[in-house]
Amino acid sequence: ACTEFLYGLHIGTNLIRTGAHKKILVIGGEFISHYMNWARRDVAVLFGDACGAVVIEATEDRVGLLAAKIGCEADAKYAIQITNLGSAYSRLSEEFLYVDWNFEGQEVFKRAVKCMARACEDVLDQLGLNTADINLVVPHQANKRILDALARRVGIEEDKVFVNVHKYGNTSAGTIPVALAEALEEGRVKPGDYILSATFGAGLTWGACIIKWGDRVTPLATTGADLPPCDKTALEILQPHISRYLAHESEPS
Repeated sequence: ACTEFLYGLHIGTNLIRTGAHKKILVIGGEFISHYMNWARRDVAVLFGDACGAVVIEATEDRVGLLAAKIGCEADAKYAIQITNLGSAYSRLSEEFLYVDWNFEGQEVFKRAVKCMARACEDVLDQLGLNTADINLVVPHQANKRILDALARRVGIEEDKVFVNVHKYGNTSAGTIPVALAEALEEGRVKPGDYILSATFGAGLTWGACIIKWGDRVTPLATTGADLPPCDKTALEILQPHISRYLAHESEPS
């Protein structure tokens, strides 16, 4: 789900602080396109596939995740639902897996902005910081309208908010780690920066955290992977999936 990475970062940090572990790999990723019902234009145009990861470890310096707040608006769980998971999923063949979405856009917008803003204010209070102390905001990339509304409500300048939803769509659990990696690559993160992150997702779960960046902002190494070139558009790549779902929708029930 969309809150997965921030929750994992919060849990992993606390496991290190208790001494249970010294080094933890936290991964956030989704492969939504394979399960998307492409006949549902209201959700099909919103989502994308992505994955990112971080390694966290114990340190003597006061850096890393310094404050976090997570929670759930259980009374609004209906606003984002996948109704055919669990035992209902077993009725589908492996060749035709899809999810049925219930997505109430206006309710999601209202709750998401309210809950993320409240969580942001909480983590700022935990550390005795204000918005002027924040160097960069790396939020869950749900849509630009939500990001703009969150910035206004918290009182963060728009140019401090990192946005890449226009490039990849909402990649669910992948949005924050991918955005963080891109912010590093673009030189938006400096040693000692305070980074504010906020997220929300199905449930309606929500959260926020503040990370203090360490000294290193350059990679330890570069990958040697040689990916094959691709000259197809995203729609051309997804055409087999789209055709399959459209054919299924046209079948008599």
